[in-house]
Amino acid sequence: MAETRIVRETFEWSNNWWDHADDSALPRVLLIGDSISCGYGPKVIKNLEGRVHVDRMANSRGVHDPILFKEIRIALENYAYKVIHFNNGLHALHLSDEDYRRGLEKYVDMIHELSRGAAMIWASSTPITQTIAGYPFDEEKNDIVIRRNAVARTIMNERNISINDLYSVVVGKSDLLAGDGYHYNDKGYEILGKVVANAISEKL
Repeated sequence: MAETRIVRETFEWSNNWWDHADDSALPRVLLIGDSISCGYGPKVIKNLEGRVHVDRMANSRGVHDPILFKEIRIALENYAYKVIHFNNGLHALHLSDEDYRRGLEKYVDMIHELSRGAAMIWASSTPITQTIAGYPFDEEKNDIVIRRNAVARTIMNERNISINDLYSVVVGKSDLLAGDGYHYNDKGYEILGKVVANAISEKL
């Protein structure tokens, strides 16, 4: 089988955050995702304040990129987590459904291997819209998101991993959108942050 070609974006980025890294008094949870998780991450911290420390790993890497797997190892090797809430799906849209499936299986299995028994929660990818009035779907890109969420659902169900359906939380709610096709305004991130915090709370 041919190796998936590594295609990178014009700008690739990583954002790792360890909350109260010097404090072991509280259990830790880890958010893994992209810029969407960067938006709701502070809201999760606010909702879970005093109960857990919330660490975050966000980047622009697709599941085909070896650098993603190196960064996952860095994120997981220093702390034991009670819960890992994770996603990957809005980047590397050039990947075929089959390439995404293979990469996601490897990604999920690596997180599980390094998780030290943490409860795992998969977050579905959120919609992609156009930037014109009314924010209709970007049909080409959002169809990819829908297919990827279906692929992910199958993989998570096979592994008995919980699914947090963030797509359903925000789909069709134009008042939550930032207007750039991908991101959310403060109200949107407040809602996402509460949903994510509630999903994590159920596993604590």
